[in-house]
Amino acid sequence: MSDLQLALLALGAIIIVAVVVFNWWQERSLRKMAADTFEEAERDPLLEDEFHIDTDAVLKDEVQATAAFSPSYDEAMESSNPAIAEAASAVAEFEHDMATSEDIPELTRAYQPDPEEETVPDWQDQETASMEELRSDAGFVDTIPDAEQQAAAFQTTAEPLPLSEPEAAEAPVEAAMPSSSAPVADTEHGALPSAVSHQIDITAVLYLAQPISGLDLRQYLLSLVDLDKPVYAYGHGADGVWRMLTREQEEAMFTRAACSLQLADRGGPVSRATLSRFQNAIEEMGRSFNAQVEWHGNPDPVIYANDLDQFCIEVDKLVGFHLAQGASGPFTGTKFRGMAEASGLTLADDGAFYYLNESGQPLFALINQDKTPFTLDMLRTAVIRGVTFQLDIPRVKHCTEVFNQMVLIAKQMEGSLSGRLVDDNQRPLGDMQIEKIRQQLKVIHATMVARGIMPGSPGALRLFS
Repeated sequence: MSDLQLALLALGAIIIVAVVVFNWWQERSLRKMAADTFEEAERDPLLEDEFHIDTDAVLKDEVQATAAFSPSYDEAMESSNPAIAEAASAVAEFEHDMATSEDIPELTRAYQPDPEEETVPDWQDQETASMEELRSDAGFVDTIPDAEQQAAAFQTTAEPLPLSEPEAAEAPVEAAMPSSSAPVADTEHGALPSAVSHQIDITAVLYLAQPISGLDLRQYLLSLVDLDKPVYAYGHGADGVWRMLTREQEEAMFTRAACSLQLADRGGPVSRATLSRFQNAIEEMGRSFNAQVEWHGNPDPVIYANDLDQFCIEVDKLVGFHLAQGASGPFTGTKFRGMAEASGLTLADDGAFYYLNESGQPLFALINQDKTPFTLDMLRTAVIRGVTFQLDIPRVKHCTEVFNQMVLIAKQMEGSLSGRLVDDNQRPLGDMQIEKIRQQLKVIHATMVARGIMPGSPGALRLFS
C-alpha cells in the first residue's frame, strides 16, 4: 500500500471521529438548554399538601363495599323466593349427578308445536330437528299417535261456550271450568276470575256503563269462536261473583265482563294475527257497550307468548319405559288384564289402561307396545309381547310420587308376567336409571313452580293440552 493511500485512510478516520465528537457535544448542549428552560416546579402554592387520585385504591374500596353490602342477584332472588331457591338447588343437584354418571336417561319431549301454526319461531324448528337425536339414546318413549289420543283423555273437563243450537256445532270457544253454572272465585280485589291466569292468558276487563244481560254479551262474543287459541268469557254480577257466560247465565245481568285469550298450548304460541283479531274485537265490543276496557297481562303479548312456548318446550317431557316379554315368551291378554285391573288401572275407550286419582283424572297410562288398542275381546284371545308405561309430567301433581307408583306397579307386573323392564333401546332399566329419572322429575317440577305454573293445576292442564 502506498503512502498516499495510508494518508487518505488516516484522514477519513479523523473526519469520522470528529463528526461523532461534534454530534455528542451538540446533543449535550441541547439537553442542558432544555433542562434550564423547563425546570420542574417544586409545588403548587394553592395546595398545602400534594393531591392525587389513587384509582387502584378507589376501585379496590368500591369492590370491597359492593361485596360487603350488596348480595348477588341470584342470592337476592333466592332469598326472596323460596321456589327459585328450590329450583336452583334441584338443578345443581341434578347437574352434579349428570357430571358423575355416564348412563343418564333423557326424557322425551312431549311439547310439539303445530307445524301449521301461522308464525313458528326459528328456535321451534331447531327443537323439532333435535327430536331424533334425543330419541337415539333416550330411555323414554316419544309422543306417538296413540299418545296423542291419550292426551285428549288427560285434558280437563271443559265445555264449549254454549251458543244457540244452530251455532253450537261450529263454536270452539271453550269454558275454563267443568261446571257451567258454578261461580268463579275472584282474584285479589275481585279484578279477575280465579280461573284466569296471568302466566298464560291476556285478559280484558270491560267495565260496563250499565248492566247488560248475559245473552247480549254472548252474542257479541260469537265473532271470537274461530280463533286458533282458546277464549274464555265471564260476567260479574251484582252479587260480586264472576260466572262463566253460559246459556244458564243468559238472563242474568252483569256490570263487568272479562274475556281472556290463552297465549300458548301444545300447538305453539299465539300468532300475531290471532292476537290482533282478539284485541280489535274486544275494543269494538267496548265501544258498542260504552264500556271502559282494562287490559291485564304482559305489555308485549307476542314476545311473551314465544317465551312461554320456549318454557313449555323445556319442561314438557313424557316419561316412558317398557315391560317386554321375558325368556318365557309373550304373556296372555287375560293374565295381563287381570294384573292391570288388580293394580288399579282402568281400560278406557281409547284402548289404553289409565291409573286414576280420586277425582277420576288419569295420572299415567299403560298402552300396547305395538300400538294396537286394547279391547276386552282382544284381551281374551291375544298374546302380548310388550306394553309401555307413560307419564305426562307437567299434567300431574306430585309427579315424583306418581312415578314411584308407576314403577312399583311395573315391577309387580314384571315379576308376575316374567317380563323385563327396558328402555327405548331395549336396555335393562335398573335402579340407578330409575333414580336418575326421579332427579329429572324434581328439576322439572321445581322449574315449573319457580315460573308460577304448578304441575297438574288447571292452568297447566290448559297450557299443556
